Amino acid sequence: MTTFLTPKRVCERTSLSRASLDRLVSTGAFPKPIRLTERRLAYEEAKVAAWMAGKLAEA
Repeated sequence: MTTFLTPKRVCERTSLSRASLDRLVSTGAFPKPIRLTERRLAYEEAKVAAWMAGKLAEA
């Protein structure tokens, strides 16, 4: 089952600001969000966790 995270929750988990998150998404360096409704975006928790694991592996 897929769990969705709000942009705010993604920022809390990754310690990124919203501006940094948006910049990384626009450059393709972070998984793109899914548009749930016209005004609501969400990120797949598994993809966010995989991005975080990749960052740990790079360190």
